[in-house]
Parts: sequence; C-alpha cells; structure tokens
Amino acid sequence: MQRFPTLSVLACALALAAPLSAVAQASDGQCILAGRLGDAGWAPRMAGVQLLGQDGKAVTRADKQSLAGVKQVRLSAPALLSRCDGNGELAQGPESAEPKSAVPAVGPGVVNVESVAFPKLRRGGELVELKLSGVPAERVTLLTR
Repeated sequence: MQRFPTLSVLACALALAAPLSAVAQASDGQCILAGRLGDAGWAPRMAGVQLLGQDGKAVTRADKQSLAGVKQVRLSAPALLSRCDGNGELAQGPESAEPKSAVPAVGPGVVNVESVAFPKLRRGGELVELKLSGVPAERVTLLTR
C-alpha cells in the first residue's frame, strides 16, 4: 500500500472544497445584476447579459413592466452571483476596498429567472436584479474580483 504525504492529501482536499464552497455561496444568493435603470432608461446595461421574455425573444424595452416579464437571461460571459436584495435599499459597503478574492459566478448560457427586483440606489435610479432559479452546480465557477 502506497502512502501519500500529508501535504498531497491536504492539497487534494482543498482542490475539491473550492468548487463546493462556490456552490454553497451561490445557494445563499443566486442573483445577478442586469444593469441600472434610471429616468432615461438603461444607464448602463451590463455587457454580456441579454434578457428574454416568456416567448424566448429578447426584451428590448427598458421600463419596469417589460423588465418584470423577464423569464430567462442569456449570458455570453460569466456573471457574478450576489445576495438578493429585493426591492429594499442597498446595504452600505465597507469604507476601504477589500483585497481581491475568489467569488462565485454563473457561467455563459441561458438561465431561468425566478423574479425581477429593483433595489433602489441612494443617488437615484434602481438596479435591475434577476433572481435565478435552477442554476446547475457545474455552471457555477469562481472568479477573482
């Protein structure tokens, strides 16, 4: 029987734990931001995010009624997963920038949207927050931000 050094076993355990940690974090908040909605419409719209309606066609209008009908989102690049804030006011962030770290993201492809919310910004406008449903574990990855 061959014995593995303790360091090799630890490295294997850490390699397996990282994706599981990303999935656990993703289940805490499976929302992504599609952009910011202001008085003049989209300002800005996130690149790589295409909103789809019930019929599978692109939603082109930028009003709350049209955006509330989004049922899917097509991602051409990974999108960061975040905690869902709903229609409440956004929490105050830290005063200083934190060091870069790995954060969960959902990979490219089409994902179902459970609901759309509009968290209010302190300086006017609202974010367009998409609560995702049924994100398979293999689509969740880690990105350094």
